[in-house]
Amino acid sequence: MNSEKYNGLEILTRMKDVLRMERDKDIAAYFGVNPQMIYNWKARGTIPLDQCVQLRSEKGVSLDWLLLGLGDGEVDADYASQAGDRDYTEIPLYDVEASAGNGAFFDQEQISTYLKFRNDWLTREGLHAKDLVAVRVSGDSMDGTLSNGDTVVIDCSRKKPDGVFAVRMGDALRIKRLQKMTDGSLRVFSDNAMYQPETIHPENMSQIEIIGQCYWRAGRVF
Repeated sequence: MNSEKYNGLEILTRMKDVLRMERDKDIAAYFGVNPQMIYNWKARGTIPLDQCVQLRSEKGVSLDWLLLGLGDGEVDADYASQAGDRDYTEIPLYDVEASAGNGAFFDQEQISTYLKFRNDWLTREGLHAKDLVAVRVSGDSMDGTLSNGDTVVIDCSRKKPDGVFAVRMGDALRIKRLQKMTDGSLRVFSDNAMYQPETIHPENMSQIEIIGQCYWRAGRVF
């Protein structure tokens, strides 16, 4: 193995250390490139300077360490003083409750607070902050999957059933399990067997709006 390739592999290893990632495909996702590009970097033994400069800008690591292995990978002092929560992205939590029962009004979409998620986790999950919102669950119709008071993060870019989704029906925001039927109708049902399922026929699809898929939850342990 020649020294040029060795240096390229070492740079990639240091990148993984900075980003707390282990897999090449995660690095590709972070930089927004095809995974084949990572293979090409390793095969050539070189890594484009643009990606190194990007890490310097976003993570504050020394280029001397990233490129040459000099030093201990410390963050530049001027960056550290301003860094704050740069490893995290804030997702808005709205002051509305998505009813898991009979529905709740969704006419006030004010943000009550923000939830923080690590950027590397969002990258691994293939999530984009611009598509994410959070709401709290109200009701018991999704018991077994979601409980009253749970917080759910909704990915508004995912609207194709099947699965658990936030939907708007009239003025109500609900969280329900959706199933697309072979005749084009949409089955809307609860995980709590006490609630009867609903069927939305193709000619009535205007009555329902799929907000997005429920991707992540947090709640009490019972």
